[in-house]
Formats: sequence, C-alpha cells, structure tokens
Amino acid sequence: MTTHEPTTDVLTAEVIALVKRTAPDLEGGIDADSSFEEMGMDSLTRVDLLAAVEKTYSLSVPDETVADLLRVRDVVAFLATAKAEV
Repeated sequence: MTTHEPTTDVLTAEVIALVKRTAPDLEGGIDADSSFEEMGMDSLTRVDLLAAVEKTYSLSVPDETVADLLRVRDVVAFLATAKAEV
C-alpha cells in the first residue's frame, strides 16, 4: 500500500508557516529545534498555534499532550504519529 503522507521536512515547513501566521511578530529564524518559549510565544499564542494545527490537519491535540509540545520538532513528531494512526 502506498501512502502519500507528508515527509518530516514537509511537516516541518508547514508547522513553521503556521507559527509565522500565528505569531507574525516573532523575531529571528525558526527551525525544527526552535522552542516556542525562546521565540517569545506566550501560552495564549501557543494555544492559537495548536488550534491552527488542529484545524489545518483535521485532528485534535489531546490536553495531556499540549504540555509536551515545546518546540517545532515536537509538533512535527506529534503530527507524524497522529497521521500514521489514521
């Protein structure tokens, strides 16, 4: 069976684009290792980002998972796992 799931690189680029749309005033570059806290995102902005992730990918981020999503890489890993389970 062939799947057309996005690669990690594609997911990373998509999550970075969502970060930039959610928090356009962030300073500096964003990459997979970027921490939301280090970028200056407050908790409300992180909630907005996760809401955008949920809407974009038609999935729900469990409350118990939210605290573990601290970096772009964490969101990408969550998405890759969630997509694989569908």
